[in-house]
Amino acid sequence: MALQVPGWHESDLSPELLSIRKISGSLTNAVYTVSYPALALAPTLLLRIYGPSSGSLISRSHELHMLHILSSRYHFGPRIYGTFTNGRIEEYFESVTLVPSDLRNKNISQWIAARMAQLHSVDITVIEGPLTISALEGKSWEIGVKKNLKAWIPVAREVLTLQHVSEATRQALDISHFYECWVRYLRWVSHVEKIEGASRRVFAHNDTQYGNILRLTGPLRHDAPEHHQVRNTYSYECLDYGT
Repeated sequence: MALQVPGWHESDLSPELLSIRKISGSLTNAVYTVSYPALALAPTLLLRIYGPSSGSLISRSHELHMLHILSSRYHFGPRIYGTFTNGRIEEYFESVTLVPSDLRNKNISQWIAARMAQLHSVDITVIEGPLTISALEGKSWEIGVKKNLKAWIPVAREVLTLQHVSEATRQALDISHFYECWVRYLRWVSHVEKIEGASRRVFAHNDTQYGNILRLTGPLRHDAPEHHQVRNTYSYECLDYGT
């Protein structure tokens, strides 16, 4: 497959001069930076290799669709340059991952809040299409985590039946108890929304722990607002609809 990556496809490159470095911190995927130090015009790229069997939990086609919309229309997240069977190549941001002490910095916290407000303004219909007639009758968008758990719980139960999973692990996770608590919670949400009306659904990140937030180390574009110094990492596991 020929990728039209700016700075890369115009030049003859030697594979032995490539520099590939693994990045730690990703739970689902193996992530690497790919650079070509001998060519200044070739920007560093990010190579993402999907984790084994992660496709059973994550819709890669839906993930790529969301990432493309966020990048092209809303300027969130990286550009996707190309995909292959078990991974993709995307834009790389020169950045550092935030640490807990960064969240106590007033400026950084304000930047994060501003970026989250922008994300919550994304038009859900651009991602998913218009609401169905039944949804318009009061149900609104189904909360994303509800859809995910509906798909993931059966898979989790199946994994826990495997022979190499210890009884101690099964008891510690206690999927049945978790699911009972989850059902009670959904009943409570339904009860509240029947009384007060359906909560407004927004496009949400849902996993904004500090390890998923980057601060750019390179210069911003001259017309970029200050809060664009922070970027969130995005994937199908976390991006969805919340209240």
